[in-house]
Amino acid sequence: MMKASTQLEQIVSVGRGKWLAPAGTAMAMLACYGVTAVIGLLSLIGISVALPFRAPIIILFSAIAAAGLLGSYKRHHSRAAVVLGLAGFILIAGSKFLPPNRKAEALVIEGVGFTSMLVGNFFSFRARRLAGASCTVPRMA
Repeated sequence: MMKASTQLEQIVSVGRGKWLAPAGTAMAMLACYGVTAVIGLLSLIGISVALPFRAPIIILFSAIAAAGLLGSYKRHHSRAAVVLGLAGFILIAGSKFLPPNRKAEALVIEGVGFTSMLVGNFFSFRARRLAGASCTVPRMA
């Protein structure tokens, strides 16, 4: 039996990529609501701007956020965070494909999707904090 002091261990930081999901969520929300606010402010001063490429950018950033939550599952083992993140992505992406005459429903679905993704990020953050910032892994000799 080896003593604890002679046992080869390596502290592996699990901090890599821990900000991918929150950053993706923030960028998706900024691309959605931030650009809308800027366009609204510009229209108040008489400048008209049309941005037809917003939907793919929002879908891309929400996919990055969902992938970040899915990738962090190994660290925190929180199924709720992953399910909420994927559900949020599906809702956000699905809301972008609704016809223009269902704009109100699309906004509600998109809001529920962003809320789901934010709650998933909260669960992921909380589970990571409970699991600790690093874990001990035996090093292969």
